[in-house]
Amino acid sequence: MRKYMQNIVGGLCVAMLPMTAWSMSEGYKQLSYWSFELGTELHSDSIAPTFVVDNSQNGNALQLRPGAKVSELFSKDVPFQVRGGKANSTSLKLNNSEFKVPFNASLPFLDIQYGWNISLSLKCNQLGTEQVFLCKEGKKGTLTGDISIGFDPMEKKFFVEVATDKGETVRMTAGEDVKAGIWYDLYASAEYEKTRDATILTLGVKPSVEEGYKTANTSYKGLAVRHNAGMWIVGRGFPGGYPNSLQVLDGYIDEVSIKGMERPYESGQNPLFRDEFTADPAVTVYKNKAYAYVGVDKAGVGGWFNMPGWVCYSSEDMKHWTPHGMVLRADDFPDSNPNGAWAAQVVEHNGKFYFYVTLDQKENGAHKIDVAVGDSPLGPFKPARTDGTPLITDSMTCDSHRANADIDPTVWIDEDGTPWMAWGNGDCYMVKLKKNMIELDGEIRKVPYRNYSEGPWLFKRKNLYYNIYAADAPGTQPEQICYSTAEDIKGPWTYRGFITGPANFGFTIHPSVVELNGQWYFFYHDGSYSLDGQPGGDCRRHVCVEYLYFNEDGTIQPIELTSSGVSGAPRK
Repeated sequence: MRKYMQNIVGGLCVAMLPMTAWSMSEGYKQLSYWSFELGTELHSDSIAPTFVVDNSQNGNALQLRPGAKVSELFSKDVPFQVRGGKANSTSLKLNNSEFKVPFNASLPFLDIQYGWNISLSLKCNQLGTEQVFLCKEGKKGTLTGDISIGFDPMEKKFFVEVATDKGETVRMTAGEDVKAGIWYDLYASAEYEKTRDATILTLGVKPSVEEGYKTANTSYKGLAVRHNAGMWIVGRGFPGGYPNSLQVLDGYIDEVSIKGMERPYESGQNPLFRDEFTADPAVTVYKNKAYAYVGVDKAGVGGWFNMPGWVCYSSEDMKHWTPHGMVLRADDFPDSNPNGAWAAQVVEHNGKFYFYVTLDQKENGAHKIDVAVGDSPLGPFKPARTDGTPLITDSMTCDSHRANADIDPTVWIDEDGTPWMAWGNGDCYMVKLKKNMIELDGEIRKVPYRNYSEGPWLFKRKNLYYNIYAADAPGTQPEQICYSTAEDIKGPWTYRGFITGPANFGFTIHPSVVELNGQWYFFYHDGSYSLDGQPGGDCRRHVCVEYLYFNEDGTIQPIELTSSGVSGAPRK
């Protein structure tokens, strides 16, 4: 990436990172720094580079407008010529425009829940409207960004605004009244104190030509900022789009530094598995131990699904997990795409472990469901159908309104020993299996679940059957989780509604629900977490877990998707 950026800008500009004007605790990392200095001298009528180099060398380049001239984007108007031995000759113009760090960079995914520090220089030439110079975008459906720094016309001051993990929005101003046409230096910092479960927020403001900052501070409950994958934007606020995106109408920005401190890991904290990207959790409890079978996401940054197989992790408490590596691969099955290991589930029956999987047919990409078998929860697993044919093919569900209907098998063995399988994309199908677990026993029937999308999960608690599944929420693209219940697995089923919102990032979410030692758990995947500093994404997900609770009538209480996971004790 670094070499690529040199080619775009015409030479990497090595610059001293700015000295902070406030004290910071240990543990902060420099995440990005944009000095806006061009690597080579360019004529004002030349075509500008398409990126601003990240001088921290972390690859978090700021996208510019393709085809724009240098004079349209850059200015020689700067807050200082030399500071700390570092020359400064260029700033970025903000004229009703926006520039972003996209999701193919690491910055949108990096964890700054324990602390963050931002310093920058701003110049505002019009003071009649609220304007946001820098923001980290918030979650879809929310009204504020995770972090916003800008000008408040009612207070006539610069402000910082933070969305907390407690669902609150905190805004604070500092400094004297802002004057048009004057450069100002700002810093904003937030640091979490675990002993108080509270964050100290500080904002400092001064004219760039002066020495001392005028500061304000406040505190709020919870972490320094809510967890979320959000693009960083220069030149406007959140949510984007006309007419209320709070653009800077006529201004400049320079010397932007972003530092952060990630949340220290605690057992049971999300994401649960941190050695690779994983998705489509399917958890089986056997002899008081949980076995999590998950697909491996090998997609490149911004790429499409690439899933070669399933790995397994085991735990006796849902907090401490032992990795067991790859236990089954897509290409273990005949005529199957080696990179199409979709959602699966493992169930135990009469001492055997049956591994139901979704696969792609190699020659045409059609989906199919097959089954492998092993003598232990860790295998080895081998295809169970000796004739080499899959258990389910697309030709068996021609009435589906989606072509790729045959995915995401879930199997439940009833008290009388009867195994049932449900599956489907767009429509949910159910069929009884023979006692040998590898053949159908009767007709396939469609079950008309409301809002059903994919990823069903069958289980039973007391006298009630549950199907919890990924749902298409009306008017919302990312999947959410809802469920239905029945007193008989054959129905009729009663729709019970939504119990989660969408994952923090990604268009899919996939459920698994199990009980261990008297406590119920809800597993899912989320694309909002990074891995070793590399970005997550739609197809680069992490498995997560939350506690699950029932009401007296058997309905499921709403589930909040958190970064804490099950690191704390469950409710009593």
